[in-house]
Amino acid sequence: MPNILEDLYYGNLSPCQRTVRPDSRVKKLMQKQSDLESKLNGSFTEEQRANFEQYLSASADLLDANTLDNFITGLRLGARFAHEIFVGTDAPFADLAEE
Repeated sequence: MPNILEDLYYGNLSPCQRTVRPDSRVKKLMQKQSDLESKLNGSFTEEQRANFEQYLSASADLLDANTLDNFITGLRLGARFAHEIFVGTDAPFADLAEE
């Protein structure tokens, strides 16, 4: 069984580098977005295109910040679950091991 701590240490864990399945809903949405972006870029003036590129960059930065926050929040929630499972003793009945 792989050691997750070693994978983390050696940089073998990278959730950001996942690929999208070709037949997935996400892939179709990405293609739709790309098609619409191409259409818009074709109809813009140079100034509008520059503004749109800045908008896309700002949107990507915001999405990146939100994704990072969701990752951290999910990891912390998972750690809290694990802590409660392994350390928590709040239960209305005694554990079988205590009897």
